[in-house]
Amino acid sequence: MSEQLIHEYYRLFNERRFEDAASLLAPDAVVDNIPFGRQNHGPDGYCRFATAWNTAFPDGTFRVERIDRRGETLFDVHLLSEGTHQGTLDVEGLQFKPTGARATFQLRELLDVRDGSIVSSTLSLSLNELIQQLSFVNYDELTARLERIRQLTDDLLRASGDDRRDVANRLGPELDAARKALRPHYNKR
Repeated sequence: MSEQLIHEYYRLFNERRFEDAASLLAPDAVVDNIPFGRQNHGPDGYCRFATAWNTAFPDGTFRVERIDRRGETLFDVHLLSEGTHQGTLDVEGLQFKPTGARATFQLRELLDVRDGSIVSSTLSLSLNELIQQLSFVNYDELTARLERIRQLTDDLLRASGDDRRDVANRLGPELDAARKALRPHYNKR
């Protein structure tokens, strides 16, 4: 019966029937989404996560690859999520702006199922995998910034005294801009 409930839970998510999927959770269920950095409670907590994921991946699905029983009530669910990154995804204060990329993630969700309800859910996925698939590097901007840094490096090598400080002050913003072009996901909201 528990495995049927688990399959139903993901089927309802894939059909965008979030309220129905949420009804499978106990009213006081703990919903922990790692690395999203937030713990929610009950059906409302589930709906907040499902809505956020759906905003980022409107065509996203969760496919159960395997369910490992970890105890009388614990189930370790191995998932494959696929979808097109069409909306902003917030993860621990990092924003992944829409890239249009087709993304595939391996996820795991530990579910505690008791008396026909999910009483606890811990969803985890790799932050590195998110970064690798959802970061858009602006190579033209990066190349232009690196060229400016190279020029300022030459200026710094030729400078002396207070002129060195002036060049270093101009170099700082260029280094920041190069980092922003290379790692746009680190730009806080």
